[in-house]
Amino acid sequence: MELITVNDNPYGQNVYFYFCKETGEGGVIDPGDCFEAIKKTIEDNKIKISAILLTHGHFDHTFRTNEVREFTNAPVYAHSAETELLQNPEYNRSGYRGLDVIVKPDKHFSDGDVFTFQNGETLKVIHTPGHTAGGVCYYDEKAGVIFTGDTLFRGTIGRTDMPTGNHAELIKSVKEKLFTLPENVTVYPGHEESSSIRHEKQYNRAV
Repeated sequence: MELITVNDNPYGQNVYFYFCKETGEGGVIDPGDCFEAIKKTIEDNKIKISAILLTHGHFDHTFRTNEVREFTNAPVYAHSAETELLQNPEYNRSGYRGLDVIVKPDKHFSDGDVFTFQNGETLKVIHTPGHTAGGVCYYDEKAGVIFTGDTLFRGTIGRTDMPTGNHAELIKSVKEKLFTLPENVTVYPGHEESSSIRHEKQYNRAV
């Protein structure tokens, strides 16, 4: 699987394109701002988007979801516990910026579900509540990579002072669901640079 990261947006949010180089089929994870950059990446790399995968519902990760869905005709996936936040501009923080972002997922994930690409590669859904109630990470066990959204960053964790956030739950999610993964797994967070499970277990003082 190939990975392209686009973060040309005011929020420093990482949009990930995870796709098969041979077939072109793949998914986009958290299509935040700057639709033109997202569209150009899809066109330039001839990516056939078959799924729009959301780690959580905050607007900086979902702002262009509806446009990407219209452009690609791909379904939007999110955890079932994230529905209210996705559809409530006050909860997803878009309302405070006058944006009123509302996203209605086409399909819902639950903890442990597996999304399978056409080439047989998979992403496992790991429910990691804490930053939001329906936050998830997407884990490719074979490739040893995980997309953590705002659950886990390099050296820190997501904030928990917004609607549906819970600090104790977030700590539990990180310790019991992420830090139990193999230490060589590469962590691709929702903002800033990548890390590894080993590095975070050793140096992340927020957990």
